[in-house]
Amino acid sequence: MRITAVAATMLDGFEPSSWTRLPGSDADRVLVTDGDRTFIVSVATQDRIAAAQAERMASTALYPLLPPDAPTIPRFEAARTMDGAAVGHEGEVAVMISDPMPGLPLSTSMFEEHPPLVESLAQAVAAVHAADPGPIADAGLVVEESAETRERLLADLDSAASTGRVPASLLSRWENALEDVSSWRFLPVPVHANLGPDALWVSDDEVVGIGDLARLRVGDPAADLAAVSSMLSPEDFERFFRTYRSRRDPDDPGLRRRVGFHAEITVLEWLLAAVAAQDDDAIEDAAHLLEALAGVTDDTDDAQADDVSSEADTSAVPSHAVGRAEDDASGDVEATDGSAEDDSSEPVEPSELIERPEGGSGSGGHAGPREVFRPSARIEAGVDEDGIATESLDTSEFHVRDVHPDDRSDSSQ
Repeated sequence: MRITAVAATMLDGFEPSSWTRLPGSDADRVLVTDGDRTFIVSVATQDRIAAAQAERMASTALYPLLPPDAPTIPRFEAARTMDGAAVGHEGEVAVMISDPMPGLPLSTSMFEEHPPLVESLAQAVAAVHAADPGPIADAGLVVEESAETRERLLADLDSAASTGRVPASLLSRWENALEDVSSWRFLPVPVHANLGPDALWVSDDEVVGIGDLARLRVGDPAADLAAVSSMLSPEDFERFFRTYRSRRDPDDPGLRRRVGFHAEITVLEWLLAAVAAQDDDAIEDAAHLLEALAGVTDDTDDAQADDVSSEADTSAVPSHAVGRAEDDASGDVEATDGSAEDDSSEPVEPSELIERPEGGSGSGGHAGPREVFRPSARIEAGVDEDGIATESLDTSEFHVRDVHPDDRSDSSQ
């Protein structure tokens, strides 16, 4: 096989004795071994070269910053950009050689089957967020400070408003959240920026690998937590959040509110992606979801206002009581337990259910079977955060359980 032959020229002393093509990927991927060493050889075509190179750069920068007990991240042994004809492709390609990832690819059903995975995921995300952002910035990866994050989101809101497809109540809601400057004062940290089941590898009750690092950057930790909230039930997200806070407790009282904001604004991002792709079907899907979200948030805000009024009269309603409004699309009503504690000392209020098209992406989803989209935190108000500090900053088919020893630096993070 030509890919195997190319791999043999890229690694000193490596003479593959067997190879296996790994199916089901968006790139040619081959498992190769010489009996002593095993590698994954990936071929990224021209439209994937930038992402493959970005992941290699991110992995190289992040790897020495993680503690020895952190999950494994992709380790690239060699890379070469070359004429694709050598490996059966047209145009330029990038050939990447990396170590196999440990464990098995994550399925969200595993969180129910193995509850400790929730806490393990929290520890894994906290380890990434606790890494030193300096070397990541020095590597040339994206750095977005707190003020820049807020300005970018305001610009996205303006762009979405210009489409005429975003309900006025959502525009007002999100604009008000962004105008609460105190919530957007945070210390930027290394963030994965693409967390999802495809990026996670597990073994039994433990997250043992994190991949898909092409979008690694320095930015708002709440964006990663919002991505996690879409994978977990509201109850599991509360466990996740408590464990995350126990591992990493920065001076960031606005974190939970920003998690809710990022979770909700995902639908708006789908709309912008669909508009950029000029995909009319996806635009209609995103618009439908925005209308459903507007109905849920309007109903919930009204219910919360009634609760506040009742509390003023009776002083009997707990400040962190959690309720769930009726789903606009299906009419189902679910009850939730509002007794979960929040280490941030903020009310925990998962937002209600809306439906989204299967696939969920603004650039690809069409009408059809639907799944539940669960932003798991709400944007709260009324917390004084003026004292928050901020500062500037100068694959899934193959698995192995036997991984060579970790040689990460033991330096403190």
